[in-house]
Amino acid sequence: MNTLRIAVVAALLIGLMVGPAAALKLEDAPGYVDLEWIEIPDTADEIQDIDLSPVLLDMARDAEQAGDSSLAKALGMVHSIRVKSWSLDGDGDPDTEQAVKRITDRLRSDGWKRLIYVKDDDEIIAVSTFYDGEDMAGLMLVAYEPGDSVTFVNVVGDLDLGTLFKLASEIDSDNLEELLEEYDGKYGIESDDDDE
Repeated sequence: MNTLRIAVVAALLIGLMVGPAAALKLEDAPGYVDLEWIEIPDTADEIQDIDLSPVLLDMARDAEQAGDSSLAKALGMVHSIRVKSWSLDGDGDPDTEQAVKRITDRLRSDGWKRLIYVKDDDEIIAVSTFYDGEDMAGLMLVAYEPGDSVTFVNVVGDLDLGTLFKLASEIDSDNLEELLEEYDGKYGIESDDDDE
C-alpha cells in the first residue's frame, strides 16, 4: 500500500502545476479521462475516491490569503484532479484488471504519450500526457499491483512539468493532507481518519 500512497500523493502534486483553464464542460476538455464508470469493490480495505474539481478555486484563494502566491496561481489554473484508488484483497480481481486494460487501451488509441512506464512482473506504473497542439492538457497516472492496489489519477488543465517539479519540491505529503483536511465536510468532501 506504500506504493499506492506515494502514487496518490505524487499524482495530486502533479495536479498543482498548470496554465489557464479553459471555460468548457469538463467532459469535453482535452486531457479528460472519464473515471466515473470504474467501480471500487466493496471488499477494498483502503479507498481514496477524490474529486478536487469543485474546491480548486477556493483552495487557490486560501493559498493566496496564506501568502503562497505560486501555489495559489497553480491551483487557480487546474481544471480538474480526479483520483480513484483502492486496495485489493490478494485474489485476482477481473473487474479491476479489465478497468486497467480499458484505460490503458484508451490512452493508447486517443494519442496519449507515455512519460513514465515501469513494469515489474505484473505490476505497472504508467504516467501519460495528452497534448492539445503544443500545450499539455492532461496527465494520467495508472498504478496497478495485482492483489495489492490500483490507482487511477487524471489531471486536466494547461499543464507545465517545470512548475510541477518546483511545486513538488516545496510541498510534502503532510502539508497536502492538512490542506485537504481543511475542506472536510465542504462540497461533499469527507475525510475518514479512523484508520490512522
